[in-house]
Amino acid sequence: MILDITNMRIKIDKADQEFSYFIRLRDKECRRCGSKVTLNAKGMPNSHHASHYFGRGKESTRFDVENVDTLCFGCHQEWGSKDREGYRVFKLRQLGKTRFDLLTIQANSYKKRDRAMELIIIKEMLKHV
Repeated sequence: MILDITNMRIKIDKADQEFSYFIRLRDKECRRCGSKVTLNAKGMPNSHHASHYFGRGKESTRFDVENVDTLCFGCHQEWGSKDREGYRVFKLRQLGKTRFDLLTIQANSYKKRDRAMELIIIKEMLKHV
């Protein structure tokens, strides 16, 4: 039997939404082009994405602040698919080789899913943005 995963989507839950909100508030702008994150009338970011260098499918780095950067739509498209090498160079410069290598090891390590704990941690981080 062949498993076709081309149409499988990663489920976005409350922890993902809060973490994305935190990342965009933390960065305040696209890490690639510098365009500013804008807030709507309710104070929610209505532009930009929280881009995971190692995708959300890797539970061990899904909520790691070093793995995620704010990118505008265009830059997310560019680094997310067209220019992965450019994103890798950025991450190496941002983290340094040792921390980048540790993040890579972490991304390829097992971590049990615990959304309740992740949400508690994220809500605490939001208090300090």
